[in-house]
Amino acid sequence: MVEFSEERSDLHLPETGLIAAFRLRGECLLRNRALPSPAVLTGLTDHVRQHRHSRDNAMLIVHFTPLGASAFTRESLDALWNRSEDLGAVLDCSTHVAEIADRLAETTDHARRIQIVERFLTARMNEAEPDPLVRAAVDWIERAPPSARVSDLVRHIGLSQSALERRFRRQVGTAPRRFISLLRFGRAAQLFRKGASLTTAAHAAGYYDQAHFNHDFSRLTGLAPSAFFAQERS
Repeated sequence: MVEFSEERSDLHLPETGLIAAFRLRGECLLRNRALPSPAVLTGLTDHVRQHRHSRDNAMLIVHFTPLGASAFTRESLDALWNRSEDLGAVLDCSTHVAEIADRLAETTDHARRIQIVERFLTARMNEAEPDPLVRAAVDWIERAPPSARVSDLVRHIGLSQSALERRFRRQVGTAPRRFISLLRFGRAAQLFRKGASLTTAAHAAGYYDQAHFNHDFSRLTGLAPSAFFAQERS
């Protein structure tokens, strides 16, 4: 749950899982555009997400694991790259999602709201398990040393790179190379937030050096790391 009593703007770094957002009250603008519906699904991105919240805005946010969102739709998730779409349209249950949004807005109990969303998502889960090779690929990437590369992953999985990419894009939302970059970026940012120096965070996450991390950070956010995190804390 996130709530804002006053108008506020905030920035969110790219993540490695899709995000569902249910608007409970008030308005939220994404890059100065209104969200397409009271419930949206945001795909993986290669840029910072900028939100503007109105006074008395409240939202319930669901952060999916890298393979989590694939359990709720048979559509290819790479179609959501850098996009936020109506959740009901993506899941092909617009009427049901609208009903859920109304129920969430009617209750003021946060625990009850979370329960409503959990039940909705559980009921929507596909019976089929995620592609075992894609699951194995995600597990390998998350456990591999920072120096690991896509060529190492391809050898480990035993598929051609093109075949692995097709299956990975469908269930994760982007290609393995981009996913590795997002994971590396997120790890470096997390280490810096916890107090590590930029140099230490960059090396520990798998960047060649601090300059490499600074370049990647500027490309994704438009700001240097120190400037972004100073703005985040203000």
